[in-house]
Amino acid sequence: MCSNIIQFKHAGNDSNYPNHQQARADPNQSLKEVFGIDNIFTNKTDKKKPFIEKVEKIMWEAMKANSFRDDGDWRDLRNQAIVFFDEYMKECDTELINLAELTQFIVIKQSLWYLFESAQEALETSKTQFNDVKFIGRRINELWIQSKMTEAELDGAKPPIWSDEKDLHAALRRVTISKKTFDMPGMFPEDVTDDKPGDTTTLDPTKPTENPMNLLLPAYETMWRVVMRCFLEIKHRGAPNRSDWTAILRGYLEDLGDPNCKPNDAFHKSSATASSVRPVEIVKETLRLYPPTRRVHRMYYDEQVAANIEECHRFDILGGQDPLTFRPERWQNICTAQRQDFYDKAALSASIQTDWLNYRTAKDTLKNEEAKLGYMPFAHYCAADHPKTKEFASKMIALVVAVLCNGLKDEWELVDPTSLPLTGVPLDSDRAAYEGLKLKRKA
Repeated sequence: MCSNIIQFKHAGNDSNYPNHQQARADPNQSLKEVFGIDNIFTNKTDKKKPFIEKVEKIMWEAMKANSFRDDGDWRDLRNQAIVFFDEYMKECDTELINLAELTQFIVIKQSLWYLFESAQEALETSKTQFNDVKFIGRRINELWIQSKMTEAELDGAKPPIWSDEKDLHAALRRVTISKKTFDMPGMFPEDVTDDKPGDTTTLDPTKPTENPMNLLLPAYETMWRVVMRCFLEIKHRGAPNRSDWTAILRGYLEDLGDPNCKPNDAFHKSSATASSVRPVEIVKETLRLYPPTRRVHRMYYDEQVAANIEECHRFDILGGQDPLTFRPERWQNICTAQRQDFYDKAALSASIQTDWLNYRTAKDTLKNEEAKLGYMPFAHYCAADHPKTKEFASKMIALVVAVLCNGLKDEWELVDPTSLPLTGVPLDSDRAAYEGLKLKRKA
């Protein structure tokens, strides 16, 4: 049922719904009001292909890949994430850390850095960028939560409207726009008000088609929550294999710093731990319990329906005897033959045409077999997950979690150990959950 809904097949009808884009965009119209966006998730007539091609190119450039046949080089992405972690730790309270804020800071700054070419200079030169990045991350989450509230939950408050978010518009401009035309010589960007004439950038938060949120929202909003929950599962839930999982991700981080590293091989290679778990399997288990999008909504013939991805992922058919427990080892016994074939092909996918075709076939075969068991963390198609982009989203999750594990080491603990549920009970998936969770230095 979930698969049919996602693939635009109306309930009880195996034929495709005639207007895919309308079915996708109709349930997302509130996002236009709240975030001022106009992209394939909200535009009822927009075509998917140009957007996909645009984000593919962005991801290839971020990975230093010349094309979809190139394995790329993740050293810059790795080093940036480490720098952003260090920056936050230097600026924040040295004895107490808000984990959500730290995670948001790294993910949103990393996203800005690779999504918008002009953001790199803006972030390097802005005097307010640290607070701007924190504010943007926090405000996006607040707006998303408020947009889902009923009138009763709003308790008389006005529903959020993008045109009212002047402070957010200004912060977005400061971290994405690197150059302005000034009226007087000697002026600096911080001296220029946001309504100053002369800004010729194609990024403008007040214009729906030029709003940086068109790219930033899908890249950031779901990612940070997955990263934080993966880190919590690995480091703060008392799992017996937590030391192994930490070592695996720290090893992955080290591999990505090697100029001879093949990123696909590093992500899929077997570890030296007793269980031989791979980085990809840690990410898969995180996505199983905490899919980036819990429900995929469609509008068919004026009826809104939803595919409950989170529920599908927690059925026994995929999760076995302990479907609510975080256990990456389970993936070694799911679609075993297809998985090993894909792992073998992933190590050979760098630049040769025949290797690319074999890689694509193996990945699609494994994905289809996993989908039969209900595993669809990115629905059936996602620009950041298909063969041409080499599991970019999953690798980014592994990278940021690895940076957190490596940077925080074993020197931090929960201020309130009772803030997390007992072992065997999943972490709360609500967007507002764990916003106030703090870590303190161990005595």
